[in-house]
Amino acid sequence: MLTLLIIWAVIGCVMILIGARQYQCSAGMPLGYFLGLSLIHAPGAAVYLSFPEWDVQARWTYLGFQQTVIGMAAFLVGVAAARAFHFARFGPMRRVDPSTLADWNRLSLICLVVGAGYFAMGSILHAVASLSSILAQLTSVLIVGISLRAWVALQERNYPRFVSTMGLLPLLPLVSVIRDGFIGFGTYWLLSSVSFMVAQTRRRLACILVSPIVIFLGLSLFVNYMASRTEYRQAVWFRQVSLEERFERVGNMFKNFEWYNSDNWKHREVVDGRLNQNLVVGSAIERLDSGVVNFKDGATLTEMAIALIPRALWPGKPMIGGGGSVVSDYAGMRFAEGTSVGAGQVLEFYINFGVWGIIGGFLIYGWLIGWMDVRIMHALHVGDKQGFLLWFMTCLALLQPADNREIKRPTHQALHQRR
Repeated sequence: MLTLLIIWAVIGCVMILIGARQYQCSAGMPLGYFLGLSLIHAPGAAVYLSFPEWDVQARWTYLGFQQTVIGMAAFLVGVAAARAFHFARFGPMRRVDPSTLADWNRLSLICLVVGAGYFAMGSILHAVASLSSILAQLTSVLIVGISLRAWVALQERNYPRFVSTMGLLPLLPLVSVIRDGFIGFGTYWLLSSVSFMVAQTRRRLACILVSPIVIFLGLSLFVNYMASRTEYRQAVWFRQVSLEERFERVGNMFKNFEWYNSDNWKHREVVDGRLNQNLVVGSAIERLDSGVVNFKDGATLTEMAIALIPRALWPGKPMIGGGGSVVSDYAGMRFAEGTSVGAGQVLEFYINFGVWGIIGGFLIYGWLIGWMDVRIMHALHVGDKQGFLLWFMTCLALLQPADNREIKRPTHQALHQRR
């Protein structure tokens, strides 16, 4: 497991260094995807560093993380290929015209206002079929606004504006917790904006050196949040407490703050239960290899195409392709009724074509995100606002390694009741 984690860390360092060469810049989209995938795979793998190989959960975690590392290596090759193709064909990007910065700043303010308006009023229209899916994309507008405004501030060397803009980032997970009781969505939004800004700085080495501190702080915040999460959600979902009380309850979550301790079994259990997607991947691999279940041979592609059809156009659209169904069928795990479980790209690629599905799927995915990443920066440098918004928001929609659904670990009994 240690070897896999070291390889994972090396891949992460390479991701941070993408676009470091002048005029071959990056929008940080590959890094954003890597961080999102790391969030649900790497902490869980680290929990089992000292576990014996005969432990069933350690074995599943190792198998799942091994395929994740293979996939991310293929993803990195795809990103590199897309960037090499673009710069070989079009050459390096030109300098940003300073006269366009005022226009970009206005666009950033518009995005911020629209995104903030969604958080303030969007829930009113969420009951309308398919409209909630459209409104959800306004979250991307807020991320674009924050990222773009910070970028303009850097170009103008307006550091007070840059600092004030970056100060909005911690509000993203806070807002998602206050409003809906979920911290995951806001965390992914934060990672996307942070990745964009890391890609704009020349101090990449400093980012690499500070990353262990950030990881430790993030895990500490997570275990404290999880300690009070159930009680908080009951208050938000069922009692529908006031906004003032929600802020008060969030503050109480961290009143008795505990730093993450890998020797604390409660902390390990929380991380293993919520940040270990390797567990379901490894279980599915074992069941496929033993012939308990069969490979889908690309059937999920058809299900994905059907899922793209809005329910407003097809009211009777069948419920297919659900993450919970995939995990239950292939990992042999049962979940509480109403629990939404994200299958994730690693599991989905593997259950279709095995390890070649992992390599091919992530290679294509890496090419796609790498190509969009370059297109975002190209549009930014030439002043193409429509292209910038199109590619940025499209790419943000792809940076959801858990299918934008919450992963919930089954009970201890369910782990050992595999069909």
